Parts: sequence; structure tokens; C-alpha cells
Amino acid sequence: MQSIIHCDIAVDEDDCEKLQAIIQGNILKIAESLAGDLQWYSQNAQLVPNSFKIISIQPLDNNRFKMLYDFTWNLFNPCLDLNEFRTQHEEVLFHIAPGALVFSVIDNTRPSPSDEL
Repeated sequence: MQSIIHCDIAVDEDDCEKLQAIIQGNILKIAESLAGDLQWYSQNAQLVPNSFKIISIQPLDNNRFKMLYDFTWNLFNPCLDLNEFRTQHEEVLFHIAPGALVFSVIDNTRPSPSDEL
């Protein structure tokens, strides 16, 4: 699955600080796909708004990069007296395409019971 941030960037850009600034400024556009399906943890898990933080961007090869990031999610269930916050550390690969940054996000959507059968 791909998530895209459309931006004015040269295909051969290799300045990781510039890439980080572009991504951080547009992170909300791809936040849900980067966080994935939190239902794997709990039906009550929710993404904490504005919790995404880019740790680093590392160049790989051929306009490909690896981004390390973290985000926070909350598990609230008053019946079980739960109100916990967890910070998740993840990484994603992306490449520069003409006019866009294209992220290769793993689709971790939890299958429905009908899909499992």
C-alpha cells in the first residue's frame, strides 16, 4: 500500500533535513496509514492527535530512504479502569517520485470474521 505526500521536490534530492521538514509539515496527511490499524492492540485503542515525531531519515539508494518515527496511542476503557498511553516506534521506506514522496506502508488492517472464514 502506498501513501503519498505531494510536494515540489527534485527527484534527485538527497538532503535528509529538507525531506524531514517536508514530511513533518505534511505528516497528518499520511498519519493514519503510518499508524496502521490499532485494532490489533485493542478495540478501544485510538491514535493520539499530533503525536507523530520523525526520529531520523536515512538515505538508502536510488532516491530511496528509510524514515524512523514514533507516535503515541491511547487505550481507554472505563469498565476495566484503563487509561494507558503507549509510544510505538516504527520505520517506513519511501522514495522520491516527480512531485511527490511515496511511502511504502504495510497494510495491517485486521481481517473481519468473514475474511477469516
